[in-house]
Amino acid sequence: MTIIVVLGILVLLWVVLYLVPDLFWHHLQWGSVQGARDSHQIALTFDDGPGEDTGAILDVLAAHHAKATFFIVVEAAERHPDLIRRMVDEGHTLGLHGIRHRSMYIYAPWASIYTIWHGARLLEHLSGKPPQFYRPPWGHVNLFTWWAWKGAGLIPVFWTIAPNDWNPRKDVETISRTIVQCAVPGTIVVLHDGGGDRQRTVQALDHALPRLRQLNLDPVALETLAQDRSELRRMWTWWEVRFSKGWDIDTVPSSLGGDPVLRLGRIRFRGPRLVLTDGTTLSPGDPMAEIHFGNPALAQLSKNATGGLRAFHAVLRGLTDVADVVATNPKYHDVLAVGGITLLDASSAIEKLGFMRVKIHGWQKWSMWIYLAILMSIYHSQGWRTLKRFLKLQPVLLIMPKTHLDKHYLRRPKVVDEKEGGPRPARGC
Repeated sequence: MTIIVVLGILVLLWVVLYLVPDLFWHHLQWGSVQGARDSHQIALTFDDGPGEDTGAILDVLAAHHAKATFFIVVEAAERHPDLIRRMVDEGHTLGLHGIRHRSMYIYAPWASIYTIWHGARLLEHLSGKPPQFYRPPWGHVNLFTWWAWKGAGLIPVFWTIAPNDWNPRKDVETISRTIVQCAVPGTIVVLHDGGGDRQRTVQALDHALPRLRQLNLDPVALETLAQDRSELRRMWTWWEVRFSKGWDIDTVPSSLGGDPVLRLGRIRFRGPRLVLTDGTTLSPGDPMAEIHFGNPALAQLSKNATGGLRAFHAVLRGLTDVADVVATNPKYHDVLAVGGITLLDASSAIEKLGFMRVKIHGWQKWSMWIYLAILMSIYHSQGWRTLKRFLKLQPVLLIMPKTHLDKHYLRRPKVVDEKEGGPRPARGC
């Protein structure tokens, strides 16, 4: 009986000292850095270095005029003081990762405190300035870790996007695609510049940075990242990143510059059998491209009473880019239609763009209404006060045949008219 009691006490202590703190600070990320969703910034961070490939990563960042934050393992830094000086000289931010790369799950209380306090002093000695940020190895946290970083004046940092570039099964395109697909304003990407061969990370970073620029995202160091204080948006961002990756949602870059307005995913049609405006029959299970509003764009469009009209024009501008993605991305080669469910006030005016309006009923109607109402309440400039107005709105499905999208919105190449010497539409327009 005594052994059972002792074991019970030990389990309870482990839960209180390790499991609960890890849940709150690692997984829920309470009190940690989170970028603002209405900014144009994204934070690139690198763990476990410096290592043999850190110099190449710095070369790529310099070539693309990007800044990053490096979470330093002090033992590795002592072997590469030249790389620490280069990081500082090139305007990157240094954060503490630990004296050694060890999980906080195996640290006793005094060891947790020592590795953070002494590690911060050692890193300051190497870099010439005290670190502001701290990220524990693997994100593992215990109660004493929290007490130690508070005492050392460090700000905890975790991540929003983890491409798992350390995994040898992840190729360059997979790493790069994960970064770009999940990237939204304010997100924090965790990559690795030490702990092994990171050539795939170097190449993936070189591929991803131009694509992030296409999405109007500026890679910055953490100390210049605009902060979002809303815990609700923080939790929604956590869900949104996983939704984008799990459902393979693509952000559609704006060819006119500025923030992307629309996102796109391939789904199977779930509504009733429809005859579209071009005569195409759309049956349950047929492939279609589902259009989503980007949430940061939604927040911007809702800032005044003309939000519905502004949304109408935003969709009008974005449909050309949607048509290009549908025409060039093999994922959408067989879709019969594009569309999505909306609550926006512009839903009736948007029919003029070529959409047909379809009422939705039953559980799908109410589940979508709740989902969209919560979404609008989080991102609308008036917050939860918008719910009263949304009670009057009904979710509707907007569907456009792919043939209409191609005919009216797909960019056509120009060829030179030999007689006139000027451009004319290519054959087939």
